[in-house]
Amino acid sequence: MNIDINELRLDDLQVNDLKIFQNKDKYCFTSDAVILANFARVKKGETFADLGSGSGIISILLTGKYNASKVYAIELQEYLAKMSELSIQHNSLNEKVKVINQPMQTAHKILGKHNMDAVICNPPYTRKGDGETNQDVEIAICRHEIKVSLKEVVESAASLIKYGGRFYLIHQTERLSEIFYHLHNYKFEPKRIRFVQGRVGIKPTLVMIEAYYNGNIGLIVENNLVLYDNNGQETDELKSIYGRCNYER
Repeated sequence: MNIDINELRLDDLQVNDLKIFQNKDKYCFTSDAVILANFARVKKGETFADLGSGSGIISILLTGKYNASKVYAIELQEYLAKMSELSIQHNSLNEKVKVINQPMQTAHKILGKHNMDAVICNPPYTRKGDGETNQDVEIAICRHEIKVSLKEVVESAASLIKYGGRFYLIHQTERLSEIFYHLHNYKFEPKRIRFVQGRVGIKPTLVMIEAYYNGNIGLIVENNLVLYDNNGQETDELKSIYGRCNYER
């Protein structure tokens, strides 16, 4: 598949001169991916797998902003995989990010079992059959569990990750008990979670999780991440995540 670069826009990620190609008529990344990349802990020399990497936003941020040594961006949809390759080349990250155009369920056949230091995933949130499905198939696959279920996401991570490795996931809070059920079934122990509020005074709708493969019991619940204030303006912490100001929490 060839992509007409004239169909794409080049968006500035506002940090380290990183940029990303996107098609406004296709699936575009959201703040969920950006805050998840920020939530992840990146250690020197580690190798990550980015499951369902989409436009490549998380892989680009992990390597270009947080200095991950190597990320395998695993994306089922050929169009998104090709577009992310353009962004990786534009940012001169070819040596650090490799795109694998395969289902995450079979990624271990290429990368081998239990070779990754960490796995990260911003998965489809909506169960297959729930809610209205977007008519654009590519967008629908990104938002709904059409090609991969929550169980398969966790199973895929477990097949790739090393003993004691870390799994990072963002998802809807209403599915938290289901997430914990699958994590425990695949030998993950949640160690750190952080709820995400759209704005001050409303209930969190998202949760970010750090789980260790074959980890010990013990969970830290961090302060909620609030994205917008009551005036609809970005909070200082969100601005900091996007590289627009300095913030310490």
